[in-house]
Amino acid sequence: MPEWQFWLVLGIIFMILEIITPTFFFFWFGLSGFITAILAIFISNKVFTSTTFIIVSTILWIFSRKIVKGWLKPLQNKNFHLDELIGKEGMALKDFNENNIGTVKVMSEEWTAKSEDKIEKGDKIIVIDRESNVLYVKKLI
Repeated sequence: MPEWQFWLVLGIIFMILEIITPTFFFFWFGLSGFITAILAIFISNKVFTSTTFIIVSTILWIFSRKIVKGWLKPLQNKNFHLDELIGKEGMALKDFNENNIGTVKVMSEEWTAKSEDKIEKGDKIIVIDRESNVLYVKKLI
């Protein structure tokens, strides 16, 4: 088997491992295998290609860790999307029932809503509070 084929097969194996596992670890070794396979077409020195594979894998892995750590930062300091609904205007999609529960559309999303006001289909509303997945609204006059 020519050396470039070995590196190509190794790259494919690492990519299959990446697909099977829920990590972002083996991808860089697979990519390094493909890069080394291309290099091995022109240079047939096993020590050089092996060293290239190790160096490229290490560099890609180190730089990707910094990028992925930025993606995995917790969202504690950010406003939760649902809290941004308070104060937003919307429209009633259905008449509210006798328990003052109905369906509203706010920011292009449909929500279950409760209100102390009598709200009918088509009435404009404003969100005054949110509890779990239920919005508390009042009718806009």
